[in-house]
Amino acid sequence: MKQKLVSIIIPTFNCEDFLIDCLESVRKQTYKNIEVIIVDSFSTDSTPQLAKKYGKVFSFGRNPTQKNIFAVPYQRNYGVAQAKGEYIYWMDSDMRIPEDTIKNAVDLIEKGNADAIILPEKSYGESFWAKCRALEKDCYNRSPISITDAARFIKKTVWDKVGGLDPTLGGNDDFDFQLRLNDAGYKTIKASFQILHYEGNLSLSKQMKKKYIYGKNIVEYVKKHKNRKSYLTKQYSLIRPDFIQNYDLLLRDPLHAIGMIVMKILEYSAAILGIIESQIKKEKVDLHRV
Repeated sequence: MKQKLVSIIIPTFNCEDFLIDCLESVRKQTYKNIEVIIVDSFSTDSTPQLAKKYGKVFSFGRNPTQKNIFAVPYQRNYGVAQAKGEYIYWMDSDMRIPEDTIKNAVDLIEKGNADAIILPEKSYGESFWAKCRALEKDCYNRSPISITDAARFIKKTVWDKVGGLDPTLGGNDDFDFQLRLNDAGYKTIKASFQILHYEGNLSLSKQMKKKYIYGKNIVEYVKKHKNRKSYLTKQYSLIRPDFIQNYDLLLRDPLHAIGMIVMKILEYSAAILGIIESQIKKEKVDLHRV
């Protein structure tokens, strides 16, 4: 039986240091009927040249005043628009997938009669904060269904019917997409196998900056799903259900557990600052319109 085509979408921006490892992991897949679509957002390093050795590369313009992280959902949508696969999978340039990942995902979606697959991410890296982040992800991954889960491997027909990602939501686009999948009655399965997410020398300042940027769009996400107060409360709670359910993981590694708690507190503080700034700017815009 001929394998169904899987389109892998990878947004890029100045990621020459780790892109090759990502693309090599895709090249080594045991499932061979794959097309690789790289959507580059005007990298100034050798990212586009490296990417062309592995797949089709498209340039995607962005507003230079935007933080790059806000360009990613636009890049993903653009990449899927070019895709010819029956299945699509969007991954990031700092991810690596074990060689049977695509084969196992296709088998799971077909044997489980599912529409989308959640592929848990196992984080790893060299710094203390990367190890704290890895412990956090381990808590999410052990839960049968986590409040942080969102599908990345999906039938193309389902993607089209749901309407793709909402890029106006910034870093909350994946959560929003999963909620819309659920509302439309599509079946999502969480895989037992994991992909790898390389955090490298993750710094606290980098993580806070990321959450600060995310914070600028949280209000729009909350407004869009204001009828889900219970869900949003759990999703944005500092002490998430996954931490309580998997407390034994935290007890086994108290040093990184304490670091994780400190990191989460600072992340939330940064996100709150982002929310405040977004609302101040919105008020100024509204005043100018009056």
